[in-house]
Amino acid sequence: MQIAADNEARRGHYSNLALISHRKEEFIIDFLFVDPQTQSPKGDQALLTSRVVLNPGHIKRLYQAIGENIQRYEKNFGTIVLPPKLT
Repeated sequence: MQIAADNEARRGHYSNLALISHRKEEFIIDFLFVDPQTQSPKGDQALLTSRVVLNPGHIKRLYQAIGENIQRYEKNFGTIVLPPKLT
């Protein structure tokens, strides 16, 4: 399959946080950017950079594809180490 994209789409969008929600018919992934320089003691603020809405079958295929890619990545570059969860 050939994919065409304009320059803006090719640049992509950086995200350092994602929120996932769902209902029976669909999953919604909100990709967010949290800029540490704009945070205040009153609370964090995030900028929505992109929203993707997927049906359940498609998100399960995406989940599987992400898992396969993580396995290949770790085989080539080593284990991805996650920071401890905040409690």
